[in-house]
Amino acid sequence: MSSKLPKQGSNPPPPMRKQSEVRPAVQPDDRRRTARWASDAQIEILAPIQSHATALDVSAAGIQLSLDGWLSTGTLCDLRITTHTGRVIFKRARVIWARRVGDECVAGLNVVGSIVPPPAAE
Repeated sequence: MSSKLPKQGSNPPPPMRKQSEVRPAVQPDDRRRTARWASDAQIEILAPIQSHATALDVSAAGIQLSLDGWLSTGTLCDLRITTHTGRVIFKRARVIWARRVGDECVAGLNVVGSIVPPPAAE
């Protein structure tokens, strides 16, 4: 499976449509307690590492995301989530599973609560 990342030094073409408009929502699954839907929300991992990620799909209880770094199973992460409408949400989530897909880490996180937004940089 190839990575979605552009080769170093190249400029990818601009997207024609939002990723959520192109990709259908994921199919229902008997293992899931809540419905999932496609998302193109931008996620900033604030702790334990600082990294940017993209949501692949979301549900009321979790997020599947893709990032360049690595997240180990069981890790608690503090997240800043920016939705397609510009709304910013702060959540804490635990990594339930992670796997390497090309050069990216794709991980499933279970949201365990909200966090207080960090103070704004001055």
